[in-house]
Amino acid sequence: MITLFAATIILGLILTALTRRSRRLCGTIGVGTVTIMSGILFCVAYRVFTGGPRNLSKPLMVIPSLGAELTVSVDYLSALFLVIIGLVSFAGTLYSFRYMDLYPSQGIARFYHCLILFIAGMVGVVSVSDMFFFFVFWEFMTLTSYFLVIYEKEDQVVLRAGLKYFIMTHVGTAAMFIGAILLQTRVGSFAFAALREALSGMVEAHPVQLSFVLGLFVLGFGTKAGMYPVGGWLPDAHPAAPSGVSAMLSGVMIKMGVYGFVRFFFFLLPVSTHTFAWGIVIAACGAVSLFMGTVSALLQHDFKRLLAFSSIGQMGYILLGIGTGLAFYEINPLLSVVATMAGMYHLVNHAVFKGLLFLNAGAILYKTGTRDLNRLSGLYSVMPLTAWVTLIAALSIAGMPPFNGFVSKWLIYQTTIIGGISVPVFILFGVVAIFISTVTIAYFIKFFGTCFGGEMGSELETSLRPGLDVPYTMRIPQNIFALLCVLLGLFPWIPLQMIHAGLTGSLYGNSLPHLSSVFGMSEIGLIPMMGGVQAGVWFPLMGLLVFGGCLMVAVIISRVGSPESRSVPIWNCGEVYDTDEVRYRAQSFYLPLASHFERLVSWEAPPIHLKKPERIYRGIDFDKVLFYPLVTAMLRFSEMFRRTHVGIPQVYMLFQVIGFILVVAVIVWLTLM
Repeated sequence: MITLFAATIILGLILTALTRRSRRLCGTIGVGTVTIMSGILFCVAYRVFTGGPRNLSKPLMVIPSLGAELTVSVDYLSALFLVIIGLVSFAGTLYSFRYMDLYPSQGIARFYHCLILFIAGMVGVVSVSDMFFFFVFWEFMTLTSYFLVIYEKEDQVVLRAGLKYFIMTHVGTAAMFIGAILLQTRVGSFAFAALREALSGMVEAHPVQLSFVLGLFVLGFGTKAGMYPVGGWLPDAHPAAPSGVSAMLSGVMIKMGVYGFVRFFFFLLPVSTHTFAWGIVIAACGAVSLFMGTVSALLQHDFKRLLAFSSIGQMGYILLGIGTGLAFYEINPLLSVVATMAGMYHLVNHAVFKGLLFLNAGAILYKTGTRDLNRLSGLYSVMPLTAWVTLIAALSIAGMPPFNGFVSKWLIYQTTIIGGISVPVFILFGVVAIFISTVTIAYFIKFFGTCFGGEMGSELETSLRPGLDVPYTMRIPQNIFALLCVLLGLFPWIPLQMIHAGLTGSLYGNSLPHLSSVFGMSEIGLIPMMGGVQAGVWFPLMGLLVFGGCLMVAVIISRVGSPESRSVPIWNCGEVYDTDEVRYRAQSFYLPLASHFERLVSWEAPPIHLKKPERIYRGIDFDKVLFYPLVTAMLRFSEMFRRTHVGIPQVYMLFQVIGFILVVAVIVWLTLM
């Protein structure tokens, strides 16, 4: 499979380069390449889930001096992430086939080259069992995604967003690499098994150093996962990238940070007081992220920035779930299992509904040419399919039953509140999570209402692309994700079984509690059990039946009553105004609430006025003390060097002879020493 996967990548890169002058043919080859890659990933994941983990018998590369080996190992956790990578990558690439018409001046081959290599980098991250090569693929993934973010390289805003992303993620990576080196020096190897041994030896002997190492990894993985505040790159990078790439960045790439958290803290770190302490730290970071990210989303009028801040908030739910699971492993193992699975379940759900939301945002941008919610209205008449799938995605991310977001959020609420009985701070985390769900509903009412509600303005109507909705290659991924939002909510046992298997070999051991002892015996519903406490009951099909029945009763009453309907113009107190003048814009939503939140998330430090002596002030003026002297010295050196360019070939040859003699003299001198 590795040979086939590598051959597909190489062939795809060559063919897209050869067909770069034909955008349609190049795009077709790019989509075909990613489709084959996704099919291989699904096949590998199926073999793992049905036949057990797969490992190569020999490493592909060995670096003895570093103690690093390129060993490929796909366990259940890796297989779960391979499914997510394959699904979102296929959908995002197929969607991009026509969406890239928005970039006629940009090279299409460059886009598909970076996209194919980006997917390969993510696959490498979850498929190796050596930390050194984990960093190699991690950096490869980051670099290729950076080029996708700055795809529209003539735009200065895009370049600034890409630079911010590049710098912040590399700072996080540097922190992790320092931590990995501290572990490698103890055992002489970067293999995961060796790092587990190093961590075990540090638990009792060097607890302070261990805490420092764990802190470095939290910083690194949290930066990639969009954790507040180190995920500040995300609201700039997501809007800058093409929408198909934005769906992959939010749907898959930031999940690599969560993969790192789970792999390191659940598979490598031994059980100790550190698991409890750092579980609380991760859960607290998740609670802060879900609050600050969601509140920030409420204030946005650029719908791609809104979705980007929303990703920070939703990643907070995931971190809250796995942090709760890590903290309660020794106190309440069953609650720990449910919490960890809830966080992982929300990860799967977020990949689906956030991928769908970014695709829907791209469809609106493709149709209208704007990301400003204040300029949008009445799009339902020209984009009915996008309106319906946006509604499904909005209800899913808000945690409304029977869609997929409800189940994972419900389990996170249950575990944090019940866990708060023994560790009270988790009650606060749970209350914050519940409150933020209402804020999520609020900003998606704003998003959906301003885009699809009301009457379309004349200015917007003239700027629309012709045709109903968007091309079918963009609608197919939207429909796939919308269907999954429903199916993952109605049949939660399917993803939960995959997640349950994915945790095999973690701190829960190779024989986890059977799924029926955690979620009850019914395969059409959930009855979570946490330490002998039944946390609730949820039968999604029954809920759907009740909801459908109530809706049917309402329709029957409406038909029996035969109410009359009439369409009248908006009454403006006797004044005559254009529709655009009286339209309720996005900036008008939740003004009292937004004014309070804005001071919270956009606060400024009060000005400080200090009287400094002039001599001290000059001493801390780094421009005059350091920068300008360096520039002046460099200019003088450049002027002196410029004088050597006399334009006579014989003089240049003389310089080469003199340089050669000097090099030989230095070599002889070093040899004689």
